[in-house]
Amino acid sequence: MQPHLLHMTGICKAYTGRGREIVSVLSGFSLSIRAGEAVGLSGASGMGKSTVAHIILGVEAPDDGEVFWKGRLVCDATTRPDRNFFRWVQMVWQDTSVYLNPFLSVRASIVEPMAAFGIGTKRERRERADGLMQAMGLDPDLGRCRPGMLSGGQCRRAAIARALSVSPELLICDEALCGLDLPLQVDIMAHLTSIREKSNMALLFISHDRGSISRMCSRTVCLEG
Repeated sequence: MQPHLLHMTGICKAYTGRGREIVSVLSGFSLSIRAGEAVGLSGASGMGKSTVAHIILGVEAPDDGEVFWKGRLVCDATTRPDRNFFRWVQMVWQDTSVYLNPFLSVRASIVEPMAAFGIGTKRERRERADGLMQAMGLDPDLGRCRPGMLSGGQCRRAAIARALSVSPELLICDEALCGLDLPLQVDIMAHLTSIREKSNMALLFISHDRGSISRMCSRTVCLEG
């Protein structure tokens, strides 16, 4: 059996509510993902789905519990992932403005992570960006455009291409298809599944839509109140 890529154990997280009451979001939560596995994380709004992603990436610290990457501790109440962690773990949020700089061309935004990690030559990075755009169903000529010239669906595809540019071993999608019409969601899911299967990349697909999760994932973890 393959060892876990990601293993979260005993994760607890609480916030202070408006009336200063303590609201527990995660209590003893655990999750394991193996290489090449597609895992869905579902639950109603406020159940802690995005908090799980935030804790994996070190955006938020758990109150208790630990996160391991290939058996190595990367996050707990006092520890945060180092820069190299993001070479192997990438994230796609619902809001594409998080990664698509409105002043850069789409191609430049896709190339940027590769340049940051010193992957390939300038020409190789450009060719990979164009190949990923094609793999996500985008015309590479759109790479010359700025995000404001693209539709919402095209921007979402470009954001996924950017996350895939560094060949992550785990891709986290947090409501990445929310707000798109169903045919476009299905098309993007098909492209993403094809890329994942070819590269043996693991996927954590976070969504309130269990139908989308069932199409994308072989296993589902449900957060319930």
